[in-house]
Amino acid sequence: MTVLPRRRVRRGESVPVWRQIEIDLTFEIRTGFHGPGDRLPSEAELAQAYGVHRHTVRVALARLAAEGLVVSRQGKGVFVAERPIEYAVTRESKWSEFGERLAAGSDGKLMRSSVRTANAELAGLLGLAPGTELLVVETVRRAGGDVSAYCYHVFERARFGGIDEAFERLRSYTPALAEFGHPEFFRVKTWIDCRLPRADEARALAIASDTPVMVMSYVDAGRDGAAVLFGAAVFPNGRLRIRIDSP
Repeated sequence: MTVLPRRRVRRGESVPVWRQIEIDLTFEIRTGFHGPGDRLPSEAELAQAYGVHRHTVRVALARLAAEGLVVSRQGKGVFVAERPIEYAVTRESKWSEFGERLAAGSDGKLMRSSVRTANAELAGLLGLAPGTELLVVETVRRAGGDVSAYCYHVFERARFGGIDEAFERLRSYTPALAEFGHPEFFRVKTWIDCRLPRADEARALAIASDTPVMVMSYVDAGRDGAAVLFGAAVFPNGRLRIRIDSP
């Protein structure tokens, strides 16, 4: 049995020991210290390194498997799974083209739409006056395999009233926006964050309510540079890898 360097866990903390081990291994996998196809240390080796019972390690490995980071092969061990599909953030980023690259095409489902008034932050992002009526459209969009997102898109209602119905009919924003006079639109701002999912998001994405999600928020603009929409896409942890290329 390979003897691993001693690893520390914090006992008596609010974070369970198995969760601390899961966090350590997730870091090592996502950072590339364990690459796709690599065999992880055995339960016994990890248990000795952390000074815990093998059952504690087993729980951590089961969580990694549930998140798609590892696969277990009977009689051989636990191995790092293939890398998640990459989504490149560029000026031309569009979900429909991403879906086509995965041979999935447009597959969007309208969940609901509502009307709100713009606060100062949203008004600033969209170049509108505070208090302007907004149309908020919630959708679930899939791009093949396990890649799916719960999405929010915010539009000025006066300009884009009815785009929710166009999306429901066309199942994609690219042709829907073309019907509203924007055959071309471009990514101008992107933010990436993480949090726990809302109940509707967890249900639609078929994940547990305590599973972290990645949130990519963005502003798309038309050819004239004026903002067309503010969007936020919520992805299950580990299903998608965001790549940002520096020019």
